[in-house]
This record gives sequence, C-alpha cells and structure tokens, in this order.
Amino acid sequence: MPDTNPPTVVIKIGGSTLGADDTSLADVVALSQEARRPVLVHGGGPEITSWMKKLGLRAEFVRGLRVTDAPGLDVASAVLAGLINKRLVAGLLAEGGRAVGLSGADGAMLRGRVTDASLGLVAGSVEVDVGPLEALMGPGYIPVVAPLAVDESEGHRLLNVNADTVAGALAAALGATHLVFLTDVDGVLDDGRLLGHLPVARAEALISSGIVKGGMIPKVQACIDARMAGVEPHIINATVPHALVACVNGASPGTTVV
Repeated sequence: MPDTNPPTVVIKIGGSTLGADDTSLADVVALSQEARRPVLVHGGGPEITSWMKKLGLRAEFVRGLRVTDAPGLDVASAVLAGLINKRLVAGLLAEGGRAVGLSGADGAMLRGRVTDASLGLVAGSVEVDVGPLEALMGPGYIPVVAPLAVDESEGHRLLNVNADTVAGALAAALGATHLVFLTDVDGVLDDGRLLGHLPVARAEALISSGIVKGGMIPKVQACIDARMAGVEPHIINATVPHALVACVNGASPGTTVV
C-alpha cells in the first residue's frame, strides 16, 4: 500500500534565531496546518554555557563541538530536556500548535556511543527508532526533540549529541522531504558570497579547507548526510520573517545542498 502520511519536515532551531519578532515557531505551526508533519530539533549551546559559568564550570569546544564531562552532562541534560525544551513547547502552544517535548533518551529513540574520546560523553553518531515520533505525529502532535541519546552498551547512560547531527539523522530515518537549519546568517558563505546551491563535493571541500568552520561544520555535514539519504537540506536565515514556510514551499532562500 502507498504511504499516505503527510510529508515530514525536520527543522533544527538554534537559540540565536529566536528574537522578539521571530516567526519560526509560528511557521512550524503553519506547516502543521498545511498538512505537513514538522519535527522540531533544538540545541541550547549558549544557554548551557551560561549555566555552566554560573556553576563555575568551564566550557570547551573541539572542531565546533562541545566537550562534555560528567558535570557538564548534568547541566546539558537539565537545560536541554528541561528549560529549553519546555520553553519551545510553550511557544508552539501559544501559536496554536499541539506540541509535545521529549529527548532522544525517551523510548531509547536515539542510541549512540562515544566515538571520539576527546569530546567526552558525546555520541558521535546515533541510531534512530522513529516509533516515538510516529506515535506523536500520527494524532497531529509536533514533536520537540532535545539532543540527548542513550548508550545501550554502557547501561543506557546518557550522552550529549550535537543537535545538528540529531536533525540530520532524524531526517534520514523519517524519510523527510526537507531538513531545514534555522540560523542567524544567510547560509554558507565563501569569501563573503552566499552559496545558494552547494554540491555535496564542494561542501566536503569547504569543510576540508577550513572555509566552513566552527558551528557551521556539523550543519553542513548533516546536510551532506541528509542529501545522500534523499532528503532536501537547507541552511537559511530565520531572522527573515516566514523564511521557513517560504523555504519548504519552494522559495529556497539561503543555501541548499544539492
């Protein structure tokens, strides 16, 4: 039988994109009302760093990825699965959406293991069980996913995961039509010029050469992985009103990895 589910759109939102006039959450709700199934993945890097500072903990990064030790994981879990996740759920409810927050640990939806010891308690990649998401999307709820995973080989201990990596993995596992990264920049830039259509090979070269750096590395890598899985990936500037709806409906602002 043919798949009769509405098309799924995976959206990764960063805290830096949410300003007073931001329309991102309204756009997510609008997509759900346009017979699409949005899945919202969020990070929380600045908020985690702020709380670590309050607690006298130092934040460290390697290649744009957060290093997570045991105290840092406690903070990340509390901030991601608690504070930020529930703020986003409340924001979607305020826009008229039906949202449910969960983390990748819930239902063992995201299973991972440490692949780079220099990053500490961080899953370098994840396996996805889409069951919890399908159970929510079937009745019309918008899942809001915090980027935590469990390591089954270590007694289901919690692991931090880069939210961009999670978004790419979910998009591939769900067979999403679109993967959209909401940022506060126009997209991928090369010498100040926006790259509207970015072939996979060139995207890989931009990472290797260091032109794509810092926090943009996991976004571009997730776009590459998603494209290879048949998903259409975008990096757009969400400070532009209704950029998300425009992107999913074919306007293609920002960078599209092709």
